[in-house]
Amino acid sequence: MPVYSPEEQVQQSGTGQWLRLGGVSLFFFLTIVYQELFLKLYCFQIIPVRGLIFTALFSVPIAMLLGMWCVAVKKKTGRWVLLCVTAALCAWIASQTVYYHLFDTFMSLTSLIRAPMVAGEFGGLAITNTIKCWFPILMESLPFVAAVLLRRWLLSEQSVPRRQMLRWAAAALVVQMAVTLAVVSNDSGPLSLYHIYNQSDSTELTVTNFGALTNTRRELQRLIFGVKAEDMPSPGDLSLGELVSGEKPPELPERPVLGENAQVMQIDFDALMDGEEDEDLLAMHRYFSTVVPTEKNEWTGHFAGKNLVWIVAEAFSSVAVHPELTPTLYRLSNEGFVFNNFYTPLWGLSTSDGEYVTTTGLIPKAGAWSYLQSAENHMPFGFGNQFSKLGYRTLAYHNNTYTYYGRERSYPNMGFEYYGLGNGLEVTRTWPESDHEMMELSVPQYINEEQFMVYYLTVSGHLNYNIDQNDMSARHWDAVKDLPMSEGARAYLASQIELDRAVQCLIQQLEAAGKLEDTVIVLSADHHPYGLQDSELNELLGGGVRGEFDKYKSTLILWNSGMDQPVQVDKYCSSLDVMPTLANLFGLEYDSRLLAGRDILSDEPGLVIFFNYSFLSDRGAYVSATEEYTPWGEPAPDDGEYVERVMEEVRNRFRYSALILDEDYYRVVFGVQNEE
Repeated sequence: MPVYSPEEQVQQSGTGQWLRLGGVSLFFFLTIVYQELFLKLYCFQIIPVRGLIFTALFSVPIAMLLGMWCVAVKKKTGRWVLLCVTAALCAWIASQTVYYHLFDTFMSLTSLIRAPMVAGEFGGLAITNTIKCWFPILMESLPFVAAVLLRRWLLSEQSVPRRQMLRWAAAALVVQMAVTLAVVSNDSGPLSLYHIYNQSDSTELTVTNFGALTNTRRELQRLIFGVKAEDMPSPGDLSLGELVSGEKPPELPERPVLGENAQVMQIDFDALMDGEEDEDLLAMHRYFSTVVPTEKNEWTGHFAGKNLVWIVAEAFSSVAVHPELTPTLYRLSNEGFVFNNFYTPLWGLSTSDGEYVTTTGLIPKAGAWSYLQSAENHMPFGFGNQFSKLGYRTLAYHNNTYTYYGRERSYPNMGFEYYGLGNGLEVTRTWPESDHEMMELSVPQYINEEQFMVYYLTVSGHLNYNIDQNDMSARHWDAVKDLPMSEGARAYLASQIELDRAVQCLIQQLEAAGKLEDTVIVLSADHHPYGLQDSELNELLGGGVRGEFDKYKSTLILWNSGMDQPVQVDKYCSSLDVMPTLANLFGLEYDSRLLAGRDILSDEPGLVIFFNYSFLSDRGAYVSATEEYTPWGEPAPDDGEYVERVMEEVRNRFRYSALILDEDYYRVVFGVQNEE
């Protein structure tokens, strides 16, 4: 038998084995907590107390299992495992930090799966911007340096026996269960930990409160298992389980009385619920039957019979509206309808989700490519489908690769005849491509039609904002080169000059053909210009970004040359509300209960919903990360109750927008057979 010194005897004993497990696990715990805290500070500049506590707690079982993995193998192999796992942790959390810095949102697993397509289109830009983010990458890589230096000390003995590892794994499971129980027990307040953990689609909220690794784990679970019906509770006091089981009578919440002006369609929700066994569909029928619809109003059908040109402009913002630099945008934004409190929140897939929100009036599902997923669904409210039924020619144009984000599938499903780069719209290949050239090439295709509805997605305003990597910025550099601001701010304005020239070209061709007065022009952004640094955006705002929401404030152009004077609208509204507003103005058939957005011109109170469940309303502002509500005027006695009520509405709009997408609900509710 080998003879051990007293120190070696301790190392070979159960105590020594636990110490080795604990030492490696402690290293991983400190690594994860350090990386998570750096991410929060770099991305949010704050670390909420409960976010600090639960991020640390959820890091414990992960660290324990990773530590066990390292000591479960021979010493030399364990050291390699230590280095590889640490490198993977550093790479993943650093990539999330950089991604958020560049795009103001976190990278989902779904986007990662489709990364080859993105890399093929924007790989060069991604590399350039990643290099610029050397500081967070360096800081997030420090644990790997520590692993290299400490690997021999941390793993100096042979592997730990299996029985000890099983006990360690059991202890990790107990910790995980205890932390999860603590989370799900917290079910109070407008945005409880229970809701964020089990039901929220906001990656930002999950990362803020539980950490990036927990968010990744939750995403993976949902990708594999989906979101179960029990995770999507129905409204009211009656639980879905009770409704299905019949243990309590189905006492539905009181339904609104539908007057003759209700913006609804003929839907028999009672008949749909009768005999329905699918829990998700039953919850949806029950919920939508209780939604209060918007009412028709003085603007209903105001533009009926007119043509529509609808533009979703890349990174457009109010800061791009300038009387000298962009005179056409300035003119249109100050004539027609003038929306003084319009916002363009950012969603997970930036441009694609921004389009989805604007054109469908629905909130995109987190972790999914919602527009692409909708290509398999029945989309009766798609404007191509709506207008084509009225005899219009309906077309869509995009001056970049036509297959990007699967637009060759989603646009036709929305009812459009689609032309993009590589699919009939042969704009000159530059980066980015020219909006002006797109208008010159496309307008002649439909200008002589009796009636037309045309959708444009532009690209000239895309990052990067400098004259070396942006051909549109270089094209219009002379117009901005003498402005007293940074290159990035000037380059952004130069790129938006190209958009202005495109709209000017559109108006000139409409006027020459005698179609201008019969055409409505609508323009809003897909997202704010996140390609600008905060300091550059501050320059353009002329007073700095103040608070949570300023960067998302934007302009909605809704203009017709036949309007005698501008119509001022002060209601708080957003891109989510554009589609139902246009549907009302054009007198289209739609059901306001089945949308997350609302007609801005209706009597419905204003509400702007953000990707992290924060909101702006006509009464005040709520910041979800800090759970702070600030009324616009004096605090009211019912402010707490008001926030609870609005937050429930926000949660429902997220929840049921996702279910509309997942369940192909419009096909179900309108009884349309799937052609397949």
